[in-house]
Amino acid sequence: MSRRRKEAHHPGAVFLVDKPTGPTSHDIVRDLRRWTGLRRVGHGGTLDPLASGLLPIFVGAATRLNEYLAPYRKSYEATILLGQATDTDDSDGQVISTADVPSLTAGEIDAVLGRFRGEIEQVPPQFSAVKRDGVAAYRSARAGEHVEIDARAVTIHELRATDLELPLVRLAMSVSTGTYVRAIARDFGEALGCGAHVVEMRRTRIGDRLASDGHSPEALASAAEAGDIWALSESPAELFPDWPHFHLHGEQLQRIKRGQKIRHTPVDGWDRALALNADNEVAAVLRRDELSAATWQPEKVLAAS
Repeated sequence: MSRRRKEAHHPGAVFLVDKPTGPTSHDIVRDLRRWTGLRRVGHGGTLDPLASGLLPIFVGAATRLNEYLAPYRKSYEATILLGQATDTDDSDGQVISTADVPSLTAGEIDAVLGRFRGEIEQVPPQFSAVKRDGVAAYRSARAGEHVEIDARAVTIHELRATDLELPLVRLAMSVSTGTYVRAIARDFGEALGCGAHVVEMRRTRIGDRLASDGHSPEALASAAEAGDIWALSESPAELFPDWPHFHLHGEQLQRIKRGQKIRHTPVDGWDRALALNADNEVAAVLRRDELSAATWQPEKVLAAS
């Protein structure tokens, strides 16, 4: 079977990767492309080279589910160095200012952190993938240009200091998609009047999935070399355990594959559901019909007809 036909008929899967520091998210995507032989591969949320932790990688038709991860909270642990600001807001950048670190108690630290809890307006870092006039900000920043980036609403569900050994502060946080940990460090340092940047960061959770659920790149490479890479994958349905899961077969499943509506019991509080086949593969994302609660329309069809 040609690569194109193989990809068209692949049901899609997810690899949970525990990314180490060093490689970029794109490096991991490139490796999964090579290991699986599939072209359609995408990650579920960028991690900077400095950052480690949970990185979901969608392959095949499952890449179409990537956007549905957005509502899930992401949790991080980060070590912040006070007294230095950098152009990248982390230790990979150049120091642009220094200042004495004030004597701070745990209570004073918590009071400042309290300003950033809840829904806030956050300006992404200059070195970020945010686009301005169609150009990623980091490209302009690398050229020495300052880019005016609009603030955006993000939600900091939890933000607390877990360890204080000045000038280092260890933070734990749970945030909405689109939040920059580097920007939290930058703004925290500015609020203290001394500047700050991230020196260590780890994504510990997305939704219910933990970094400890992930596989190291070395484990994935070994599995690929042994011809057993798919043993480390899982159904993308596992990333959405709270969604209604409709296990379909026969004519109902075929109708879904053809993009046609089906009748199915409504689920209170949900207007979307996943249609799964007997192998727990995601056949489609369903949306409840506005006029009939027991009628479901395919929103995205993943399975080949």
